Amino acid sequence: MAAAAPPLAAPPGGGPRRSQQALRRGGGGRRRRRRRRRHRARPPRWGTAAPGWAGGCEAAAAMLVCDGCGRALPCEAARRHPRCPPCQGLRRHAAAARPEAAGKEPGAHGWRLLGAPGADTGNGEQLYECPICSLTCTNLQFLEEHVDLHLEEHSFSEGGNMKDLELAQQLQNEEDKKQRLEEKREKEEFKKLQRQYGLDSSGGYKQQFLKNMEREVDRGRMQPFEYHKRKADMMESLAVGIDDGKTKTSGVIEALCKYYQNENKDVRRVWLSAGVDHFHSSLGDKGWGCGYRNFQMLLSSLLQNSFYNDCLRDTALIPSIPKIQSMIEDAWKEGFDPHGASHFNNRLRGSKAWIGACEIYSLLTSLRIKCQIIDFHKPTGPMGTHPRLFEWVLRYYSTDNEGGTKVVCTSRPPIYLQHQGHSRTVVGIEEKKNKTLCLLLFDPGCPSQEMQKLLKQSTDGTGLKLLRRFVGGLKEKQYQIVAVDGILTLEEKTARCHASWVLTSEKIP
Repeated sequence: MAAAAPPLAAPPGGGPRRSQQALRRGGGGRRRRRRRRRHRARPPRWGTAAPGWAGGCEAAAAMLVCDGCGRALPCEAARRHPRCPPCQGLRRHAAAARPEAAGKEPGAHGWRLLGAPGADTGNGEQLYECPICSLTCTNLQFLEEHVDLHLEEHSFSEGGNMKDLELAQQLQNEEDKKQRLEEKREKEEFKKLQRQYGLDSSGGYKQQFLKNMEREVDRGRMQPFEYHKRKADMMESLAVGIDDGKTKTSGVIEALCKYYQNENKDVRRVWLSAGVDHFHSSLGDKGWGCGYRNFQMLLSSLLQNSFYNDCLRDTALIPSIPKIQSMIEDAWKEGFDPHGASHFNNRLRGSKAWIGACEIYSLLTSLRIKCQIIDFHKPTGPMGTHPRLFEWVLRYYSTDNEGGTKVVCTSRPPIYLQHQGHSRTVVGIEEKKNKTLCLLLFDPGCPSQEMQKLLKQSTDGTGLKLLRRFVGGLKEKQYQIVAVDGILTLEEKTARCHASWVLTSEKIP
């Protein structure tokens, strides 16, 4: 009986033909078993004693290595069996490895011997060694199946690695896309905040005033001649730095005093500020000018009090909003609140930047007006309320005004009240018969048409709904107030300027 052929390495192009077919069929099955039975029943085509590689070469006694590429291939008898598929694969591989030798015999390509058949077991059986893992077998069929498993495992591993790489790449792409979207969202949010707080370089009072008037003309709400007249008035107001007074309502405090003297329902006592004019937002500062308008209200009261004449000799009239911006910039140049100045890049004029309690404090102090910031940094009552704020305002107005009269018209200036996103002016406080307190507020968002209604005598007090705020009506997380309390000497002003780099406020727990 002829000796069984030794194991053959995978020919070029991906392994034995039958192994590739087995992989396409999923690695076996009934058809494969029938083919094996035919092999056992029919002598091998090339005279092998046992079924080896499909179309295996009987004389393949060793592994050969190509000098051109270093690849191991079987079939040392390529020249003797030109029709043997491994030999044909050998020719194709050699032609690909060394094109200049194409058409020559495989031996001319520099094939060298890699290994020899396994040793005999001593009882006439031939041993065959796996070219992949060096496993030794006595049956070539078993070796073939073993090598098939190697090929299947290798194919699966390559496919798995490819899937892992594809999955990793997909996850990375999704992460990059998510990061880009997050960066885009952050930029949009930042731009939105810049627009909201007037730091987007989109122009200031003048630009907004003209733009809003043009919109009114386009909508038919304003005639062209009125547009040109108001534009001329606005330009004149900006040139002299004086507010045009078109948003001002005077005499409200006096009307309130008369109302409370005749009111006999549930108000036990009421304290009112000195005379205060109400200013509301106009076309030029709507949406961002509340801080400036509240300063105008506070200043209108100080200008009516002769005690502050010496401090306000250069500010005899209510300044316009661009002028107030210049005044705050001048306070920064003196050294007040450098941290706040850096927040605005040391510039307010020509912008729609919001201002708050710190800017009002710096401006008043630069004018030698003594004031303080009181910070109600957290709620002090149930349901997020601030009863201690109401108690502080009551003490502010009732000090030195302990008379028994029902209506107390004090000499106290109004109070600047700030919370996140808005500010108002406190002009008085009510004490009900049941001891509850109610603040009286001027809101810059309230138009003059509504404030004019308060000038008319009303027995039911329905107009006061615009002004009244009970404890349950102030539920912001934090409030700040700026309260005026006298005049500073030049030395005191200088000391406060030097200390303003750590601008602090009194905190009410």
